[in-house]
Amino acid sequence: MLQLKNQSPFAPALGVLPNRDAVDTVYVVVKGTFVLGPRLEVAEKPAPPVLADEYWGAPGQSSLKYPSDLHVGKSGSDLLLVGQAWAAGGRPASEAMVRVTVAERSKTVHVFGDRTWKREGFTRPEPFESLPLRYERAYGGAHADGANLVAEEHNPIGRGFLGKRRIDSMVGQKLPNFEDPRRLLQQIGDVVAPAGLGAVAPSWLPRRQYAGTYDQVWQRKRAPYLPADFQPRFFNCAAPELTFDRFLAGGETVEIIGASREGAIRFQLPRRGPRVTLFVAGAREQPPCQLETVIVEPDDRKVFVVWRAELPVDKNVRRVQLALIEGDADGAGRGG
Repeated sequence: MLQLKNQSPFAPALGVLPNRDAVDTVYVVVKGTFVLGPRLEVAEKPAPPVLADEYWGAPGQSSLKYPSDLHVGKSGSDLLLVGQAWAAGGRPASEAMVRVTVAERSKTVHVFGDRTWKREGFTRPEPFESLPLRYERAYGGAHADGANLVAEEHNPIGRGFLGKRRIDSMVGQKLPNFEDPRRLLQQIGDVVAPAGLGAVAPSWLPRRQYAGTYDQVWQRKRAPYLPADFQPRFFNCAAPELTFDRFLAGGETVEIIGASREGAIRFQLPRRGPRVTLFVAGAREQPPCQLETVIVEPDDRKVFVVWRAELPVDKNVRRVQLALIEGDADGAGRGG
């Protein structure tokens, strides 16, 4: 029987799933919880890995808050921001900026107070102190066109999407609070990319295009395994600008401006992750532990870091005896 022995200050989870090649694989997910500060400190009580997608409200009617950590692996690291946009100094303002930078990647969101469409242009933005950073307030939306649903497939729960409606029907409706400063809305009917810093739902674009083809050929030759054209990028859920095509090594500097009442946030990711050792049929295996996901929650002063190790075991799955997780209070494995 597979046993788990955790000698780290983090929270692990185990899963045995067929990988992309339909080979039974042991996945070890380790989630570190850190207290946000100039130097990350390990929290006394770690949050467990998320075993299923968690939404802000009803799935399909709200945005994704936390993506599941239990899956067959990403193609690179993600950085997600869960929190609010704050006016500078916490004093009410009609506009602000939120910028997230990590390693060579950066994304800026222009924040507007509440506005509504006019026939030509829009009303002046209302002052705000803070606004929740959710896709419900970014460009997007959906509406019925007879028996059909017309949607902005990158964000069907957002605001400002005209679709097949008459322009008159948009007058008085709310505009997005969050926009890309490089391409701001100018008039009703403009089409722009949703400006978000949180997780993209699996049924939205661009994630959905990486899920693969589930047709009759798949049913006949491949089911229940993942289709041959499935791409691991499907599990990457950050904004494209904060989705890496490689795994972060640790030690990178994260800087966030505009998402805290206290001002700019700056810290370094843990330099090394936990060490995972698997004992299979008497053999000792130490698969690499990749840094897959970083979630920053400034309002709660928390940073979550998720690492994943995987080991294909195929017909030896019943001979996997023990998964040992080691690591110290600085998030570093003890070497090997």
